[in-house]
Amino acid sequence: MRSGRPRTCPRCSTCPTCTTGGSKEGRGMRKTAVTAISGLVLATGPVLAQEAPVLEPALQRLLDAAARSGNADDLADALRLIALSEGRDVAFDAAARMGRLDAAQGVLGPVVAEAAADQPVEPAPADDTPQAAPAESGTPAAAVWRRAPAQVASAFYGAQSDLWDGRVRLGARFDSGNSDRQDYLAGLEIKRALAGWGFEGAIEYAYSEVNSSVGRDELIANARGEREAGERFTYYASGEYEQDALSGYDWTTFLGAGVGYRLIENDTTNFVLRAGPGIRVLSEPDRPNQARGALDLGADYSTAWTDAVSFSSESSLLVSDKSRADQRFVVSTALGEVWALELKLRYRHEFEPEPGFEESDTRTDISIVREF
Repeated sequence: MRSGRPRTCPRCSTCPTCTTGGSKEGRGMRKTAVTAISGLVLATGPVLAQEAPVLEPALQRLLDAAARSGNADDLADALRLIALSEGRDVAFDAAARMGRLDAAQGVLGPVVAEAAADQPVEPAPADDTPQAAPAESGTPAAAVWRRAPAQVASAFYGAQSDLWDGRVRLGARFDSGNSDRQDYLAGLEIKRALAGWGFEGAIEYAYSEVNSSVGRDELIANARGEREAGERFTYYASGEYEQDALSGYDWTTFLGAGVGYRLIENDTTNFVLRAGPGIRVLSEPDRPNQARGALDLGADYSTAWTDAVSFSSESSLLVSDKSRADQRFVVSTALGEVWALELKLRYRHEFEPEPGFEESDTRTDISIVREF
């Protein structure tokens, strides 16, 4: 004999009418919950999936070339340069993508432990006494202060060995054209690699005596600051000062700014074109100083013939009332880690020379170079 109780569901054993996992009302509640959870996941997905730091293409190519070289020092220099210009996190991320995180930690030190502060803290068991908050402040200023020593040390070491290069030169100079003489030569060059921004500066001084009198007392100084404006373009500001009594003027200076374009850039060869307007000032004997507008056009080319021998060329054309063209060729041969022998040939053409001076002048320098 059957009882009067309603038949229970064989699936849930609770409801009297469910034959598919619950009543229509129950199924509607579950569908609403699933829809709400799906919307929440879709809304928070982009926030959780933050993009990793993106490395500049030029720096990525530098890092790839250093890794392919198989030289640990090349890879270390590339990582230090990236850490200095883009930050340690970017350098670690780039190394991790290449499977070289261990190498990055060996060069830059371990990953900063403060990154763990961003991870969620596991709740304490219910029967434990809650732990006190750390005494260290969590403000952004405090975070910067905590990592300052490591950043300062990295910047100091990187600027000392990775970005800045220096050269001291001592040698002899041989002139032909406006003067046929031999001079003693000394020079200093400083250069910062173009990584975000770059700098090149040089000072040359030549001196000689003829019959116990000063025959040559020449000073040449130039500087150029440059900043990247994309993958191939740069913009720059430059200045030049030249003092030479044998050139028809007491001194001349040029200040300008312009745009550069890196036509070729790879591991062994660089070719850059530059152009920009400026002002040229001439100080001539017995005349007031004259300032003229000018257009500066230039091309710099450098390549490594072998591991020990390199070649470079610098071409410039200064277009103004008294235009001039300069061409320099330099061949440098390494004599070890820091010593080199350098041969430089300079040809200058003045389109409107002063009376009594020739249009063309040729100069040859032979120098011993010490790099630092």
